[in-house]
Order: sequence, then structure tokens, then C-alpha cells
Amino acid sequence: MAKCARVGVWGVGRIGSIHAMNLRNSEKAELIAVADPIRKLARAASRRFHVRSYDNPHQMLRNEILDAVVIATPTSLHAEHVDFACEAGVAALLEKPIALTRKEAERIVSTVRRSGVKFMIGFNRRFDPGFRNVKERIVKGVIGRPLLVKTCARDPQPPPEEYIQHSGGIFVDECIHDFDVALWLMNTRVQRVSAVGKVLMYPQFAKYDDYDNAVAFLEFRGGGLGIIEGSRVSTYGYDLRTEILGSHGALRIENWKNDSTELWSRHKPGVRGPYPWFLERFAEAYRSEIRSFSDYVMKGEKSPVSADEGRAALEVAIASRESAKKRMAVLVRE
Repeated sequence: MAKCARVGVWGVGRIGSIHAMNLRNSEKAELIAVADPIRKLARAASRRFHVRSYDNPHQMLRNEILDAVVIATPTSLHAEHVDFACEAGVAALLEKPIALTRKEAERIVSTVRRSGVKFMIGFNRRFDPGFRNVKERIVKGVIGRPLLVKTCARDPQPPPEEYIQHSGGIFVDECIHDFDVALWLMNTRVQRVSAVGKVLMYPQFAKYDDYDNAVAFLEFRGGGLGIIEGSRVSTYGYDLRTEILGSHGALRIENWKNDSTELWSRHKPGVRGPYPWFLERFAEAYRSEIRSFSDYVMKGEKSPVSADEGRAALEVAIASRESAKKRMAVLVRE
């Protein structure tokens, strides 16, 4: 058995390039090639990482011997590209969200099960040292029984309008990480969702029936609660916080670079302000994610983040979107 996983990357935009860089620098994996239909991106990645480039996944699969692929293509292509990987018998790390619709998510789950190919969803927060520490303490019973999880995720600027149009909305695109974290930390499924979304600052979101601020209230099986906040208007920086209350204590994951502050403002930045963007905040998490994926590909048996878990987070996201549109509580599908 080879010591390193031979990996290709499909899609070398912002996230795909991060994965390619981490693969290139990894002791556990070898970056073999990249593929992107935008030739300018593919060629630039080829030069940057000193690997071969292709215009599409089919070309790569025909010409390269691979153990695995990282799929960082647009979400609308996820189901098709998972099919390609499973048909070729190569393991796959699929960037979040698993899909845009329930039908596509079901297709991916069924394809992975049927093929037996190793598969992992790219929820990077699970690989952040702080989040992992909190999960380990919950499992050890440090705070007793988890009762309430609260998350805050605020982006420093809105995405481009063309991205908003195809993103699936704030619940599916931005809040999907928070839904996964909530499910993971509470270790149970969500039964019902009540959500509200508003356009408070950027009118372009309204054109696509989307929001720049949203809140979802989760009711878990067994009685636990969750409060999920998503925002696109954090002008002072990337603001991400998580807290979980248990029967014997609480755990909190903060987001600061330094030690203390009193005011958050773009005009008077504090000494303990948040990171400028998620790329800096989760740099180590992305590296750890690639290490975990490589170990899983070469010798692991259980997926670090399964297709079923990706589908579960999407179900909560879709239920939240439906709740916000209907202005009523919505049951989450099994």
C-alpha cells in the first residue's frame, strides 16, 4: 500500500485552491492533478502547484491513477460529480453543502452506499481544534447532558450577486455549517424548526428571495434547543461563536485573535477583534480536514463526516428556509 493518498482536485476556485495547497504541503497525501472548466483557473493552479491540469473530471479520471478526489465544484454539480467518483472507484471529499435539493442529496447518499466508495463531507469546523476540544469534553460528560446550543456566524461582506442567485439561500449556504455543528454537538436530530429571514442592509438579496440576516430556532428530539444566527453584514470582521449549555456546565468557542476589547467597529478596531474572514479563522481546520481525509482514504473504516450527516444538515437548512417563507414552524423530514 502506498504511503500517501494520490489525490486530484475538481474545481480550483477559492475553496478548491485551499485544498490543493494543503494537499501539496501534506505528508499524508500527494496532489496529482487539478481540473476546472475555466481554463484560466486550471492553468494557474497547474503552474502554482506544479501538477497537471484538465478541463473536466472525466479527463483526469482517464489519464491519472488516483486514490481519491476532492470535489469543490459548484453545488449544482455535486450529484453528477459524486457519480463520476463512485463509478471510477475513487474516494471523495465533497465540499458542503451536500446538494441544493433533497432529491440530489438522496441520490448522493444512495450512490455512495451502493458503490461502497469512501466518502466524506467537507464540514471544516469539525476539524478546528476548538470545536474538537468541545466535542471531546461533551462526550466525556464534562458539562452533563447537552441542553441548548447557540451559534453565531456573521460574514464581513455579502457574496457576489451571481453567487447569491445560485447559492440555495442563506440557510443552505451559510448556516449549513451551523446546522451541522448543532447536530454534531447535541448528538441528536432536529424535530422542528421555526425560522425568520430579513433583508436589512443589502437589497440584492430580495431579488432572489433570499436574506442577509436570518435566525433559526431548533427543537431537538429529546427536548434540547438550538438558536442559529446567520448574517452577511458583519462590517467589523468575520464573527463566529458557539456555545453549548449542559446540565452541569457550559462550553464556549470564541473567535478572537488577541486578548481583550470593548468596541467592535470598522472605525475603531479593538485589540481582540475577530478574524477578517473564514480563510484565516479556519486555516488549521482545513489542513486537519485533509489529514483526516487522507488517513481515512488509506486506512480508515468510518467516514469522519458521512453522506447521511451531510443530508441531515441539509434537511434542517431546507426546513428553515421553508419555515421562513411560510412564517410558521416546520417539521424536519426523517
